[in-house]
Amino acid sequence: MFFSDRPMDALFLETIEQAAQVGTKEEVYTLLQGMVAAYGLKNAAYMVVNLPHRNHLDPQIYVTYSMEWVDHYKKRNFVRCDPVLLQGFGSILPVDWGDFDLSKRPVRSLFGESREFGVGRQGITLPVRGRFGEQALLTITSDDADPEWNRKKILYMRDFQVIAYHIHRMVLRVENISEQQIHLAPREIDCLKWTAMGKTVQEVAQILGVGHRTARFYLELARHKLDAVNITHAVAKAVSLNIISGGM
Repeated sequence: MFFSDRPMDALFLETIEQAAQVGTKEEVYTLLQGMVAAYGLKNAAYMVVNLPHRNHLDPQIYVTYSMEWVDHYKKRNFVRCDPVLLQGFGSILPVDWGDFDLSKRPVRSLFGESREFGVGRQGITLPVRGRFGEQALLTITSDDADPEWNRKKILYMRDFQVIAYHIHRMVLRVENISEQQIHLAPREIDCLKWTAMGKTVQEVAQILGVGHRTARFYLELARHKLDAVNITHAVAKAVSLNIISGGM
């Protein structure tokens, strides 16, 4: 599959490489805009709360939405009923906008009006749990018709779970927040997350689409980096360091 005349795997690697080079807030917006164009999306939005040494009620937000929509969203106080936030901050897995319950009038109004302002008719929100207790959401939207969106979103979920992690690291760097010395790769974190949910190594391998030995290898790498005596200990340390969330 191609987006903007480039293979999707190439876009994935380019996005991660570009995120690693970003050093200013202006460049964050430039990267999000470029990512939207390259992947054929409508918009992208990043939001993080509970950053260290910041007012937890004052989130840091980077969006490609129009300022007209941002102002309208605030004026209508949609934050009270927005399932993107309510479900996104309560999940560790991607949230598909198509699964939202639109039976309540405020939620219907939110999504109806968002389309009028060009936000996008489809969307996925990807949660990120940070090591300092912060929580972030990366949202991507599209105007694709349902059949095309259903085909693309499987690949989007695959790529953007990892991209969300790198964008979060990018924002921490731009906000001058030093990361802890324990650096786990996204696949290592994924393996720990699913293990924390009670999955066996074989089940983790099947979920992530890798071999049994590969899943075991990622878990052992994470155990070594966390200086844990076994995988159970590694999961416990990852939870205590907010690398993954407990009670998933």
